[in-house]
Amino acid sequence: MNALGPRRLILGLAATLIIGAAACGDAATATPVPANPPTELPTAAPTETPVLGPSVRIGGAEFPVELAVERDERQRGLSGRESLDAGTGMLFIFEEDARFRFWMKEMLIPLDIVWIGSDCRVAGVSEDVPAPDPDTSLDDLPRYSPEAPTRYVLEINAGEFADMGLAAGDPVEFQGTIEGKYLC
Repeated sequence: MNALGPRRLILGLAATLIIGAAACGDAATATPVPANPPTELPTAAPTETPVLGPSVRIGGAEFPVELAVERDERQRGLSGRESLDAGTGMLFIFEEDARFRFWMKEMLIPLDIVWIGSDCRVAGVSEDVPAPDPDTSLDDLPRYSPEAPTRYVLEINAGEFADMGLAAGDPVEFQGTIEGKYLC
């Protein structure tokens, strides 16, 4: 065997290994980039049907309301509130018809008190009921009640009943989360 034989063999093997490693390295690390990469389109998330909060419709006017159903909620009512958003109110719900007596204990804002019968009509209204002087004793607070038994009472900002052209006898509907739950 001549002396060039093993040397050629080693050089040939080394060249093959270098070329093979280079070829494998490029293939393993190279990521082809398309000329126009696809853009990811945003997909709309499914939306839930909005749940409307409770509201009271009288004639053509609609009032989003807070509910006073439990005894403690009815006793507290809107007492201590410094304001009531325009066009909103509090609906007091009772189990049976009666001539309820309301007072303005710890009230800071004047109200219209709308008396609603179980026939789902406005039975009457005590308009522009003033907030009492803070020094008025409980015994001296005026009491307000309807002329006939009612089932529901809606308190709204003073003057709104007249401003919206509402009147006794107007039909009343409960909407949103209270629709179908009570008589109206």
